[in-house]
Amino acid sequence: MSANFHVPGLDASEPQPALLLHSDPSELMVVLEACPGLRWRAASSGPEVLAALEAHRPTVVFSLKHSGFPGDEHRPAIMAPSVRWFHVGGSGVDHLAGYDWSRVTMTTCAGVLAPFLAERAAAALLYLSTRLDETVRSTAERRWEPTRFASLQGKTAVIVGAGAAGTELALRLRPFGLRLVGVRASGEPHPAFDEMHGPGALAELLPRADVLSLHVPLNAATRHLIGQAELERLPAGAILLNSARGAVLEERALPGALDRGLGAAWLDVFEVEPLPVSSPLWSHPRVLITPHQADQVGDYPMRFARRFAELWAELTARRPR
Repeated sequence: MSANFHVPGLDASEPQPALLLHSDPSELMVVLEACPGLRWRAASSGPEVLAALEAHRPTVVFSLKHSGFPGDEHRPAIMAPSVRWFHVGGSGVDHLAGYDWSRVTMTTCAGVLAPFLAERAAAALLYLSTRLDETVRSTAERRWEPTRFASLQGKTAVIVGAGAAGTELALRLRPFGLRLVGVRASGEPHPAFDEMHGPGALAELLPRADVLSLHVPLNAATRHLIGQAELERLPAGAILLNSARGAVLEERALPGALDRGLGAAWLDVFEVEPLPVSSPLWSHPRVLITPHQADQVGDYPMRFARRFAELWAELTARRPR
């Protein structure tokens, strides 16, 4: 993301009150407090957010949400009248829909963790395609049961969303001999892919998709983009990967699709998080579940903090002198 942005109503030459929304503020303050001209306060829960907004009246907010400190508890900050710049530690902004874009400039960390999400997606694909899930189960039961697997070589991966994460995944899958087919809004060719198509071609591409990987934001056009009809168009044995947003996939259609011939699925995101214990996905033998952690490389909060610091340095470098 380009740092060449503008924040109307924010004078970076004057000290500014800033608010960090994060469950563990101390791990980031070493970076944030080194940003000149920002007076920080932190909030790590919904009630603390409301109290900090009233007492501190921040013009700048840096927000890192997760299931323990969810997006709806961060939302009041972007609606606060004093806020002029709201920086998202992550790439998803669907939880912030409806804010006043004429008053608040929003930036994100889109792309910062894309290489690491691609590592996890590739690992999940290899785990499922080489049937290591079956080996783990038999090993746990001390059963010696060698298995054969179908190679990825010569198969086709359809990657829906050819932004930073989708492109990084394509680069990692190239050495396995897959044909890489991308889908993005422009439909324009991309050197990491063998083919590129616009969204209107998705239905025609699904029967070719031995691997279908989802990397699109959640919005009105992508909600339940992959539902029962789309799952039924996939070839028998296909592997589905979803590390985008849970609602991009119609979850309730997945168990039936697996029972009818879909090969396996890796799900890192869900329509309701945490995934309810009553969900049949937990116990399905061909579903690999990870708890919304696909891109969480060990120091990911610090990487987000460094992106924020870079943007603040850009703002202060362009201030009037």
